[in-house]
Parts: sequence; C-alpha cells; structure tokens
Amino acid sequence: MKASLESSLLGATKPDPVGQILGTGYMRFESPTGLCGLAKWSNERLDLLAVVAHPPGQGQFRAFFAAAKQAYKTVCVWEDWNPIVGEALARYGFQRETEIQGDGEVLTGWRWDKS
Repeated sequence: MKASLESSLLGATKPDPVGQILGTGYMRFESPTGLCGLAKWSNERLDLLAVVAHPPGQGQFRAFFAAAKQAYKTVCVWEDWNPIVGEALARYGFQRETEIQGDGEVLTGWRWDKS
C-alpha cells in the first residue's frame, strides 16, 4: 500500500540530471495534485528541495502536503526562499528545522513529524 500512496502522491518521477551529477539523490516529480519539483524519499520520509504549482493559487500546495502527511512519518522542505511558503507550512504544522547531513552540509527549512 505504501508504494501506491507514493506513486499517487509524487506521480511521474525521473532522475534529475543535476542531482545525478551532484549525487544528491533528488528526483524530478510531477504530482497529480498539480505540484512538481525535486524530491527524495524513503519508506518513512519525504524530502523536498523545490516545489512549483501549475497553475499557482489553486490549492495544489495544500492538497499535496495533506497527502504527504498521510503517506509519510516525516516531511521536510528545504531551501525556503519564499515567505508565503513558510507561512503556509507553519499553518500546516511544520516547524523550522536545521539539519546537518553526514557530509557536513547544513540544511535549513521546515519539518513535520507525525505524532
């Protein structure tokens, strides 16, 4: 059932050429909710590096994150450069997060954990 939730949430996924060169593990996705961007995931965690809504302002962002919170125990959004995104994530129960990766890279963004 997990794979079904992932495929219905992320939709079509494919390798990201820059992610491959840099070895980030992020893949391009095109969600049926109307959101696309870069993501990497495991059975319990979804990490998002970038998201774009097409067309914007139609509720795709809210729908995507509601579904992500059902499918994963942890959802992280990194590199928040848009204050509107941060405000929305805070309303959806996300907390500010700083995480240090195994290679020493520091990620700053938002994190939600299922309670």
